[in-house]
Amino acid sequence: MRRLGRLALLLLLMLSVASPALAGVATIETTAPLSDYSEQSITMAFKTAVETAVRGAVAMGLPRVQLRQAVVLEDMVAIQIRATDMEPDAETPEPDPDETPGDGAGEPGRLDL
Repeated sequence: MRRLGRLALLLLLMLSVASPALAGVATIETTAPLSDYSEQSITMAFKTAVETAVRGAVAMGLPRVQLRQAVVLEDMVAIQIRATDMEPDAETPEPDPDETPGDGAGEPGRLDL
């Protein structure tokens, strides 16, 4: 009986010490003010919002980001990114660097700021 108790204690200790590999994932939303509806103002507000969100993701130790949503509202641009520390899936092809971000519905793209 004593041997069984030691085995159970050893098993519990092993399980408590072994930690699973946890991935960090966050959804970050941010806005930037919009002075008018010109293409230049929208682009600048979009870049500002993305830069702010990416800086926040990097500060949290999440170096990989994906733009999930961008919306132009009455007086601001709102964006949502998904940040993670995981490697991209091997099954998910990398987007073409020459492709314009947002081509196609829901396709991920690259944005050079």
